[in-house]
Amino acid sequence: MYRDFKTTLELITTVLDNADLTSDEIRRRYANMPDRTFKRHMAIARKHGAQMECVSDPAGRYTWICRNRNQIESRVRTWLIFERERTLVGDSQLDLLHQSL
Repeated sequence: MYRDFKTTLELITTVLDNADLTSDEIRRRYANMPDRTFKRHMAIARKHGAQMECVSDPAGRYTWICRNRNQIESRVRTWLIFERERTLVGDSQLDLLHQSL
């Protein structure tokens, strides 16, 4: 469960860092992630408060944006820093922490 959440955080970060990526471009960055899996991660992101939306850009492509970027960005980046720096916390404890969010 936590590994899925970490992937979701990374997908949100990808959208925050690259405002003009389509679903296919994002999925290619994650080893050709299946479309169904990608949609599940975006649904998880929405469930946790990220207002992820696919919008039409001036070129007519549908790209991903995060409507509440300022609110979500610090929370997501803090979680990713926590993940990188954790040493003594086991996956089961991280699952509990994730559930408490």
